[in-house]
Amino acid sequence: MIKDYFHIIKTLLQPNQICESVEDIPLEALRYKGYHVMFVDIDNTLVPYDKRSLSLQKMQWIEQVKSLGFTVYIVSNNSSHRRIQKIAEQMGVSGLYFSMKPFTMGIREFIKEHYIDLEKSLFVGDKLLTDIIAGNWLRTHTILVDPLDKKLSFFKTMQRDMELFLLSKL
Repeated sequence: MIKDYFHIIKTLLQPNQICESVEDIPLEALRYKGYHVMFVDIDNTLVPYDKRSLSLQKMQWIEQVKSLGFTVYIVSNNSSHRRIQKIAEQMGVSGLYFSMKPFTMGIREFIKEHYIDLEKSLFVGDKLLTDIIAGNWLRTHTILVDPLDKKLSFFKTMQRDMELFLLSKL
């Protein structure tokens, strides 16, 4: 019975891939494998918390992702509709703000509305306990990237330390 719980926890916490940054994701290989939808987190994955728009480097990466045939959607826990909408418009994509990851109810509703095939979807984010759990719960291919801003608040630092500890135990 304990083995079963450990298996469930490992399944939820273990990303399929770990990359240093979004630019290190092997996009061509993933596209070749049939993936064509990418859910991507915003805060500290594409944009530092204190910025309101994408850098030129991240914008070029988004354009590369789209040019390879991926449909990109934002899935953010940020509650600022204005900030997320501005970034979504800059990216030329749609998605969710205040998605309440790791819970997937809102995301599943969005998926149903957009007829998204989860078996052909990627979930990219910088947090194990929100992005990766949500992506694994949805049974997508999950990719954990390092956070852009390494100087985090006390709470976020504690969360990141716990995530790194959990990753080392998996």
